[in-house]
Amino acid sequence: MKRKIVILLVFILCASLFLTGGKPKLISEDEAKAAGLAFINHVFDVNETEAVVSYQELTGATFIDGDYQVTGKEQPIYIFVVATGKQADGEYLYYAHVNAETGVAFAAFLNTMFEPKLTPAEQKTLDEARKSGNDRLVVYSDILSDCEHSSQKWIAEKFDLQAGILGFVEGGGALERSGANANFYIVIRDGTIYHVTFSWPQLTLIDVTVLNQTRPMEDM
Repeated sequence: MKRKIVILLVFILCASLFLTGGKPKLISEDEAKAAGLAFINHVFDVNETEAVVSYQELTGATFIDGDYQVTGKEQPIYIFVVATGKQADGEYLYYAHVNAETGVAFAAFLNTMFEPKLTPAEQKTLDEARKSGNDRLVVYSDILSDCEHSSQKWIAEKFDLQAGILGFVEGGGALERSGANANFYIVIRDGTIYHVTFSWPQLTLIDVTVLNQTRPMEDM
C-alpha cells in the first residue's frame, strides 16, 4: 500500500511539473511593483509612486572560461519589468528589473532619451574633447577616469556595502557627438558585483545592475 501511495504521489508531482512547465512560484505584480519602485527611488533619488508592470522570461546561459555559452540545459530567468515616470509622449523615465522568483529588484535604468541636459560648462568640456580628434585618448585619459571616480563614490554612498571594494573592471567607454559614457564592473570583497554606467561630462548614473541576483544571462 505504501509503495502505491509513493508511486501515486510521484505521478501527481510529474503531472504537475508537466502542466506548469516546472515554473517555480512567482511573486505577484503588486510585490514586483513595490520592489521596483523602491529600487528606482533609491537609486535615482526620486519619489515615483505609480508604475506599470510587465512579465518577461529571458534565456539563461552557461558561463564557461569567461564566455557565455548556450547549451540548451539552462533554466529561464523570470523577471518583472517595472516602468515609471510616464511622459507626455508615452515614454517612461525609469525602468527596474525584479527577480520574479525572489522578489529582489536587481537593476534600474534611466531612459537615455531623458538624460540631463548639459550645462554650458559641461557642453564646453564635451566640445573641447571632440576637438582633440582622438576619441580613444579622451576616453582613456578623461572619461574612464572621471566616471570611475564618480562610480566609486556613488556605490559606497548608495549601497550599504558589507565589505570594501576589491576592484574595478572597465567595461568600456564611448565619446559621441551628444555626449559620452563609461561602464564598470565593481567587485566587492564579499562577492557582490555591481555593473554601473555613468554619463560624461554630467557624471550622472545611467544604470546599475547587481549581477549576483539572477542566473546568468547572455547579455549580463
